[in-house]
Amino acid sequence: MLESTIAFIKALAAFLTSVGINPAHLLAGLAGALVRAFIQGNRCWYEVVMGSIVGALCAIYLSPVIGGWIGLNMLDLATNNGLAFAIGMIGLSLAEGAVRLAQRWAANPRLPETLDAKGIADAVNPEDVDD
Repeated sequence: MLESTIAFIKALAAFLTSVGINPAHLLAGLAGALVRAFIQGNRCWYEVVMGSIVGALCAIYLSPVIGGWIGLNMLDLATNNGLAFAIGMIGLSLAEGAVRLAQRWAANPRLPETLDAKGIADAVNPEDVDD
């Protein structure tokens, strides 16, 4: 029984890796998302499950990007998993923020004047109106 369980876990990890998913990011992201769900409390099972999936997906796909962007050593297992855990915990908020940002931009689409963070922020945020 133990050997078949280990073989299944190895096969699942090989499948995830073959489709571009780091199994460590998946598990750390799920753990972070579950911690968030327990901290928030009083959520129905559907919100916990969906929040955990969103957190894990954010950890899977954003950990390498954010780690490289802020200059972390992503070859260090502790750093890699710690970042994935943290992103899993805040992944639902990141996703909600990205959707709100896209909705705000869609209501008043403008192209950025420069291709840097300031130019993109200026294009997404409404212009300040002096009263």
